[in-house]
Amino acid sequence: MPKKTQSVSRSTRRDTGAESGSNGNDVINRPDQNSYGIHARISERAYALYEEHGREDGHALQHWLAAEQQVLNRT
Repeated sequence: MPKKTQSVSRSTRRDTGAESGSNGNDVINRPDQNSYGIHARISERAYALYEEHGREDGHALQHWLAAEQQVLNRT
């Protein structure tokens, strides 16, 4: 005689943390307008560094990090 198996129902909803512990503040982690300006300034500075270093490929991360440090230290 075959054994009966018990079916267990599980929730498929994942808790992303966005709703848990809600204190009435429905703000989701979104960048503000100021961060868009900072990103644009970093991007422009990184491109300038790329040009200053002879437009040599393969150094995008170094240029970005240097530009980020320079821009953030100015503000």
